[in-house]
Amino acid sequence: MALGVLHPEPLTAFHFVIAPKRHVRAFYDLDVQEQGDIWLIIRELQKRLADVVELAGVDIGFEDGQSDEDHARVHVVPRTSGSMVKLPPGVEWVAG
Repeated sequence: MALGVLHPEPLTAFHFVIAPKRHVRAFYDLDVQEQGDIWLIIRELQKRLADVVELAGVDIGFEDGQSDEDHARVHVVPRTSGSMVKLPPGVEWVAG
């Protein structure tokens, strides 16, 4: 299980962050089912965002916790036509 919410300091409109409900430090510490749940949320977000804005693509970023108390999370940052997004360091970004 996982939960997706709007990022409190978004890089773009509709920047979401998804976190697994089970506390893990890294995305790859999740089992395959838990990782799959996150990918299903990402796919659903993309579909819903495409109904609201004209998407040019989506950047997906994996952010591992910096300590055992930190929680792994995945960022979903939508791009619109002509938009320029400076993705911050410290996150493993994948452009889609």
